[in-house]
Amino acid sequence: MKNIKCFAFSLALLLGLMASPIVANARIQAREWKSRLVVSFYSICCGINRQAQEKFDKFITGYEKARGKRLAKTAIRWGKEGEIDYCLRLSELSPRERKIFIYRVRLLLKRSKLVHINENVPCRSER
Repeated sequence: MKNIKCFAFSLALLLGLMASPIVANARIQAREWKSRLVVSFYSICCGINRQAQEKFDKFITGYEKARGKRLAKTAIRWGKEGEIDYCLRLSELSPRERKIFIYRVRLLLKRSKLVHINENVPCRSER
């Protein structure tokens, strides 16, 4: 019985030590994986601002057509009332193009309610 307990403890310790670098590495990667731009359409009680979302979608489509570049983006749905985050890396754009793109998005959604715009933040994980 003593040998079984000793073996189980040793095995648990060994597995814990082996998993530690993997977990630490995953945490570092998660912190480093940031989106250059995250546009969040949120709700307080009665759904998101659909007009603002449509305006943003049309802007993205028009931008991609005009530039001939497809933007790598992820849409994460996270709420019960249509809440959604658009996470854009913008790595396909030059630093100058990124700056202009973000400025135009901020200008487009400046007066929109129920919209958050954040830069250099991690993308929300899917639920």
